Amino acid sequence: MMSNKKRLATFVAAIVLMFSAMTLSSPATHAVGCYGDWCSGRDADATGCSADAVTTQVYNNKEFSLQVRWSPTCKTNWARIVMYSPGWIKCTSNGYLKAVQDTVYTQQIFFDTVCAAVSTVHYTPMIYSPVHRVRAVFVNQNNFTYSTPWS
Repeated sequence: MMSNKKRLATFVAAIVLMFSAMTLSSPATHAVGCYGDWCSGRDADATGCSADAVTTQVYNNKEFSLQVRWSPTCKTNWARIVMYSPGWIKCTSNGYLKAVQDTVYTQQIFFDTVCAAVSTVHYTPMIYSPVHRVRAVFVNQNNFTYSTPWS
């Protein structure tokens, strides 16, 4: 038969092991399909990188919001544009949306004129950019250029 001292020692040892295991394990992060430079050129939504994304820079006007997005998990940036609609069918400008790194490395998309009764969102592929600055650039069909500050 086991003495009370041995039972208590076994119980304490089990508790210590349980708490040690809990403190050594890191909190679970959301699952992503890429990391770092492997994310460059890929879709932020499809890879899961957009799940923890934050907007770091913005340029707003009456027709759109131009944004730089950052994922701390994937260490990537991308450009996003939200084209506003006044609530009825409206056609928005087409053009190039670019994420431009301070090294001149660029990811871009072209989107055609969008006619929608609701706001529409477009975004570029990602750029791995943990140390370089990135800005969002939109060049519309009339060759007007809009950009965010560097992020």
